Amino acid sequence: MSQQIKYPFAYKMQAVNLYEQNGSKAEVARFLGICPSLVDLWVQQYYLGGTAALIPKPNGIKYDPQMRISIIEDLQNKRVSLREASAIFGVSSRTLGRWLQSVEDGGFSSLFDRVPSNYVPGMGGKKKEEPLTELEQLREENMRLRAELDLIKKLNALVANRCKPTRKSVRKPSKD
Repeated sequence: MSQQIKYPFAYKMQAVNLYEQNGSKAEVARFLGICPSLVDLWVQQYYLGGTAALIPKPNGIKYDPQMRISIIEDLQNKRVSLREASAIFGVSSRTLGRWLQSVEDGGFSSLFDRVPSNYVPGMGGKKKEEPLTELEQLREENMRLRAELDLIKKLNALVANRCKPTRKSVRKPSKD
């Protein structure tokens, strides 16, 4: 997944000011070298929330479940697009979409369950409290050794490929 660029406040304000002077989001986007939808979003945020709406927010904000519920209810009642709701509430449209999907799948109670979006079952997290049985220990060691062996094989193949001498084809003269 690509990392989103965080544009500074001054850059966003410049885009909004250029739009107010020029009136064309496409020309402002072309001048600044950005996507016109970004200019549109920043202009919407500015008109709905003022300059405070353009200040970049830190990553990893945890929203209160009650706040999530009120935003989703407001979204469903007012029938606004995710983009408009993002500008109104200051929550990314991707996050709002994830919340809506969660409510459709599991109801409002699913907004209380906090599972990270990058969570993979079995990876990391809490370890077992009770000691592993001998069989479990052997299986874990076996998996680790197989992974090690695979890594060594790949490394050997890479080294062999790099060190492989380049042969010049030397043709023997024909006996004719």
